[in-house]
Amino acid sequence: MAKARKEGDVKVMISRTQVNQVLKVYRTRSVSRTVGKGQENVPEAAKDDINLSFDKKDLERVRELVQRLPDIRYDKVEPIARKVELGTYSVDPREVAEKMLSRLFADRIR
Repeated sequence: MAKARKEGDVKVMISRTQVNQVLKVYRTRSVSRTVGKGQENVPEAAKDDINLSFDKKDLERVRELVQRLPDIRYDKVEPIARKVELGTYSVDPREVAEKMLSRLFADRIR
């Protein structure tokens, strides 16, 4: 049974292509951001610092786990297929349009 969505809930779908793009970025360069010299007078609370690094083994493990994922998620497909067979499946056209557009925009951001 599907959980009722509350206003403001966002469901994010990440495609294998997107995961591979992230892995490619981390493989080719390390990501870090530090505060520059011209910002010494910035109060400590306003400074942001981030340093992400992944070991090559970690990245390969993530890639391996992603590749093991099934192409079809039967736990999601089967309940919908049953509803279609019974004629009780209905969709909100607005939700379909929103998901199509969000996927389109997400795929264009590269």
